[in-house]
Parts: sequence; C-alpha cells; structure tokens
Amino acid sequence: ALLLCRACLGKFYYVTDRDSGAKQKVESGEFDSTVGDRAKAAKTYREVVVYDPDQVYPEYVILYDRLDGGKTVTANDAPFHLELPVYWVNVHRNPISDPFSVHYTVREKIKDLIQRLASGTCSGSKPVVLDVRRVEDSELWNRYVGFKAGLHQSLRNMGETRCLPPNELDGRPESGHALTSKLLEDEVDAEEAAGIENMDFTLNELLLWHGTDEESATAIAESGFLSGSAGTVEHGRRFGEGAYFAEDLAKSISYAPESLAGVRYVLLCRTVCGHIWYTEKSSDTDAHQDAKRSLKHSVLANPDGKGPREYVLFEDTQAYPEYIVQLAVNDDFTATQEDEAPTNQITVQ
Repeated sequence: ALLLCRACLGKFYYVTDRDSGAKQKVESGEFDSTVGDRAKAAKTYREVVVYDPDQVYPEYVILYDRLDGGKTVTANDAPFHLELPVYWVNVHRNPISDPFSVHYTVREKIKDLIQRLASGTCSGSKPVVLDVRRVEDSELWNRYVGFKAGLHQSLRNMGETRCLPPNELDGRPESGHALTSKLLEDEVDAEEAAGIENMDFTLNELLLWHGTDEESATAIAESGFLSGSAGTVEHGRRFGEGAYFAEDLAKSISYAPESLAGVRYVLLCRTVCGHIWYTEKSSDTDAHQDAKRSLKHSVLANPDGKGPREYVLFEDTQAYPEYIVQLAVNDDFTATQEDEAPTNQITVQ
C-alpha cells in the first residue's frame, strides 16, 4: 500500500549525502524539513523528510500489486480495515464482527525477506529459513491493538508524546537501535511483510524474535503469550517474570530446542515495549517488579552493557506472533515426515 499525501515543507534543508544531523537542524528552527537528493548524488531517489506530523495530510490510500512477466490482476472492490496490515489476506474483513484465524504459508519472496532478516540479526552461525507461516488471527490482533490504544491514551493523559527508544536508554544513541528495525529501513520489500511504516515507534513497537518449541509455537499462535505462573508457555526468569524476546536471533535460538532432524522454531513478533526499564545487571530476578513500580511496561536487559539484549514484556497483549519460522542452524538438516509443516488450514499467500 502507498499513501499519497499533501505535505507542507516550508524552508527545507537540502543535502545530497547521508546526514544524521539533519533532524537537529530542523529542531533548532533553522529549517522546516529535509530534502535528501540522492537522485543527484547516487542516481537513486530524492526523498523528503518532515518531522512534525502536522505537516502531512494523508489524502489517498493506494493498494497495488507488482506485476511481473505480463501478469495481470483484477481490481478488488472489497473494503479493507486500516487497523489490519494491508498485506494480510483477511484485510477486507472486520476483525471485530467477522472473526478469523488462519495460518498461511508465505510466498517465496516473503520467505526470502525473513531469511535476510534472520541472517542480518543473528550474531552466531547463520540460520537457514526452511518454512514461514503468517498468523492472521482476529482475536489476538484485537487484543494487541487494544493494548496499543490504551497505551496511547495513557501517554495523552500524562502529557507525553512518546516512549524513550532503546537507543536513548543505553547511552549509545547512534548504535543502540533495535537490530530488526535498522535492517527493515533498507528493505524495499518490507511493506509486503512487516514494513517499518506499519510500526508505531512512539510506543516502542518493534519486531522481535521469540525462541520456543513446535508445540509451544502452535499454542502461542492460537492463544497468545501467557506470562506468569498461570501461563502454559515457559519463559526465562533471569530478569524477572514475563515473556522474553530478543533482537539478536542467536539469543532466541538458544531457547529453541533442536529436533532430531535439526529443525528449530522461532516466532517473529510485533511487540509493544512502551516505557522501558533498562538494566545492565548480569542477572536481576526482580527487574519486573522494579519496572512495574516505576510504571514501566517492559524490561530491556543488557547484561554488563555487552548484550545480547533481551526484552521482557509483562502482558500477553503486548505481543502479536505474526510469523512462525522453522529454521536450521547448520548444514546437517535432513527433512523427515514429522518435521514437515502441518497442512491444516494453510495456503500459500
């Protein structure tokens, strides 16, 4: 999908090379926007950047399909719901009045995108993505969107506009961004799977990995994350109670047991971290209590300041398990019948 917008640029800062200080020039009042003319410098594209949402009016939503080799498509007049990802098969359905719960095996193009994301965020041996299924579940989605709406309202009540992002918590603003978010910035096909345009960074909404086993992956995709003593999903306790996620896939893989055929399961999840409690302790089993007392919504643990970092979420509604990913970490993988993806309610989309 694309948005065709009216934009008021005012006095713009013109630059032909990457300039990480462009935003600061606008915030100082010297300029109102930035024009990055990469078309002139690198023969790519010219981009316009505005930093105040009031400068933009999204006038048209354009749904499109990329055509290859003479492929043709017919217009789809079905309505769609803006709260759903536009690449979902069920985007035309009302998730409140018309419930759905289906797992789709993704197209090869999306599988390749997940492979690049997995390779780019894994500090250990590079994994091989074997199978990817997208979870489209209206009940889980409604709960997730409900948490986001509640957090937005809470910020408004407190007179706040955003939650401090991870890179502003660890003292390394230039390098402390979530790995998954940084990689997606340069992915031209990301909007077809999990583009950053679909993420609300004011709430610290991030794509993060969660390692688990096959049975738990299926249970989470059907019922969500059940944190705490009443939950059926096993989580770590090194940094308190909650559901554990990571930006470094190698960390999540360490929680994913390997089958006899060498297959592991991880979930690629949308997560809302909200206000984050940051710790560099090597272990802190009371971190979740300290965070809640400080009105935080999650814990970001960076052991000894060296990582790998882990995110701990307290509510199951803070995470949506969008992709079930089967992968192998080495070349010893041998497919067997019991390791094949179940075919019930799965189609290629």
